[in-house]
Amino acid sequence: MRLMVRLTPMNTRMLSLTVLLPAMLVVLTACGDDDDGGAKGVDQPAVAGPAFELTEDLGCGFGFARADAAGETLLTLFHQSDASPIPRSVDLPAAGWEAQLTVGTNLTANWCNDVIEEPQAEVEETWEVVEGTLTFADEVPPADWDEAQTTEQPVEAELRGVVVESPDGERVELGDIPLSNSSWGFLAG
Repeated sequence: MRLMVRLTPMNTRMLSLTVLLPAMLVVLTACGDDDDGGAKGVDQPAVAGPAFELTEDLGCGFGFARADAAGETLLTLFHQSDASPIPRSVDLPAAGWEAQLTVGTNLTANWCNDVIEEPQAEVEETWEVVEGTLTFADEVPPADWDEAQTTEQPVEAELRGVVVESPDGERVELGDIPLSNSSWGFLAG
């Protein structure tokens, strides 16, 4: 499954227009004119939302990471090691979970690696996941490393109804995103 959304620093400020413009077009088109009670058939410009493709699953840790091929957009959802056991379904945001969308460059560089090489990740902006439901596909994975060694890999889940919010309060719906971690519970080092 490919998701087509692209968030870059340049177009993140346009997100509010992307959301408001279609609503304004509907209202204006519905108003019409006075002479025939309807619209004049004026062509409306197509409104394109931001686009990126989250296609790369990155295994490691107690959660999920999915990035675009260029490493410019990275969605991460991680269970905190000191939190309670993992439930089958989690409504986000939730205590014990860190969930965010990061925009920048080289975001997948040195992923789950204790040897740091160039290039290194450069974060330009971080959007918080403010809505969404994470549901595990099969058995709920363990929350500690000892049990994770015997966990059947990969661990798969789906994140449904994902909405992210910028530091400025802009919100973007990302839809449903399949997730896979081929190294659940394993960490760098």
